[in-house]
Amino acid sequence: MKTLNKILETVLGLLVAVMVLGCIWQVITRFVLNNPSKYTEELLRYLLIWTTMLGVPYAYGKDKHLSINIAVKYFSPKGKAMTNIFIEALILVLSVFVMVAGGWMVTMNSAGQISPAMHMPMQLYYAGVPVSGVLMVCYRIERLRNSLKQRRRKK
Repeated sequence: MKTLNKILETVLGLLVAVMVLGCIWQVITRFVLNNPSKYTEELLRYLLIWTTMLGVPYAYGKDKHLSINIAVKYFSPKGKAMTNIFIEALILVLSVFVMVAGGWMVTMNSAGQISPAMHMPMQLYYAGVPVSGVLMVCYRIERLRNSLKQRRRKK
């Protein structure tokens, strides 16, 4: 997973850098040249979508994702372990069915559509959802396996 984290970190850094450059270009063309670029707004929108869809599994893989643990902190160690396993399994199932399968269906339904300004296939934009889902499944499987190992050690 360290390799996957490093790859995601690099890709996310590049996406953010391109977004910053695109935003600067949009400002220059709009306010300095008085001729706004018709491509940058759409490019920035879709880069933001991809940044979000790749950022979710990255944050989860680094254990930096938001969680509400106000009730769990009062559980016994065994209760915490069982709750953690349940949550990991539930989100694994949701990732598979909603993000991977549902995202794949949405991506395939967009076949033949093109984006208005850049004339790119819309499948490129929608593909962020199943890609994010596959990455979430990879991280979930590893975390679920680690949770099960921890539970066995505590027995």
